[in-house]
Amino acid sequence: MDEASKWRWIDITLAIAAAVVVAYGVLVLNWSVFVVIALFWFENVVIGVLNVAKMLIVGVRMGAVGIIGAVALGSFFVVHYGMFTVGHGALLAQLFGRAELGGSLNGLFEPAARMLDYLLTDRDAWFAVLGITLLQVAVFFRWWGTSRSDPLPVPGLMLAPYGRVIILHVTLIVGGILAALLQAPVLGALMLVALKLVFDVVAAGWVVKGQLMPAIARSDPRSENATRP
Repeated sequence: MDEASKWRWIDITLAIAAAVVVAYGVLVLNWSVFVVIALFWFENVVIGVLNVAKMLIVGVRMGAVGIIGAVALGSFFVVHYGMFTVGHGALLAQLFGRAELGGSLNGLFEPAARMLDYLLTDRDAWFAVLGITLLQVAVFFRWWGTSRSDPLPVPGLMLAPYGRVIILHVTLIVGGILAALLQAPVLGALMLVALKLVFDVVAAGWVVKGQLMPAIARSDPRSENATRP
């Protein structure tokens, strides 16, 4: 088994483990569809934080000029990706979280902040938060080890997470709507877990130097080397 296959199976194993933890929460701890959606939204936050770390690491490897560029582009990424993630969270909270969050959900930041607070104050949800975080940390360390010989420039890293996050965003909305139409909360939540697991398994085959999707990888002039881990 080559290095790429080994890491791909590690990613898939962690994805399955995270799905099992969330499924346990649904079946045993009575987590709702909204809690499941909030957990998967939280993954986007983790991806964003780790992507900033990637940009800074590449900048440090390039020296003083690289550090300045990484800080500048990293700051722009924090604002742009942060607003994107907050908007995503606000929409999910408006669509699926009104009953559990209670009261009105005004503005852009309040719904996302209340969803995050709702998730992190659930003692049992920490197991799922940990599993989801470990999955992304594993992807990060895979990138750290393999990016030394063929690093992606900082601008490429800045764009890298968006393809995955946009697809996940659509998956969560469609899955959440289907779960609501089923009118069977447990079945709906498990269906959402299954959709996310399929997404993660497919994404594990798409990963190139971290979290690049095929379309982005092909846009890199070094795409002939992009399939290397």
